This record gives sequence, structure tokens and C-alpha cells, in this order.
Amino acid sequence: MPGTRLARLAVLSVCAHSLLFAADARADTPDPYYRLIYDYEVASFCGLVKLHVHEAFRAKRKAVEADSELSRDALTRIRVGAMADAEREYMNRGLGGHKPWCRSDGVAGVERILAE
Repeated sequence: MPGTRLARLAVLSVCAHSLLFAADARADTPDPYYRLIYDYEVASFCGLVKLHVHEAFRAKRKAVEADSELSRDALTRIRVGAMADAEREYMNRGLGGHKPWCRSDGVAGVERILAE
């Protein structure tokens, strides 16, 4: 059934394309908890997490979680999603492609984590 196989490939292609754009959209989400976790993960992939960055992250994460009206399960889903999105983005960069990403997104993430 060549027609069926071609139709399945077309559907899979559209689905994969949609997932890639959905991941990019989530990375730009205004949710402060998502952004904090995503920034930390990117900085971690880039080797930019030093003790002062980790301590600032821990303090901010604790404060955001305490101030949030979301359930523990909702916070976990956001955290896991942000971590998965950062890993996916890192993997999409290919060999050496992560270096410019680290200089831009990684450094910007650390600056946001350290900002008061």
C-alpha cells in the first residue's frame, strides 16, 4: 500500500514539525518557574553553573515554589517540561552547535538567575 505509507509519512512529518515548534514556543513562555528551570538547565549544559549560580538558583526556585498557587504535581510537570525542552534544544544543536547557544542563551540564563 504505497499510498497509505506516503500518507502516514506525511502525517508523521506534520506532527514532528509541530512538536519542534511547540518546544520553541514553550522556551519563550513568560512563566517565571519554567524560565528559571530552563535557564538553569541550559547553563548547566553549557558548564556555566558555579556555586554562586547554583545558590542563586536554589533560592529563587524555593521562593517561586513558595509563592506559587500551583500544586506540587503542576510544578513538577512544569519543571520536567522545562528540563526536557532544554535537553531537546541542546540535542538539536549538533556537534559544536551548542557553543554559540551557550554564549547567547546560556550566558543570558545565568544573568537572569543572578539578577535580583
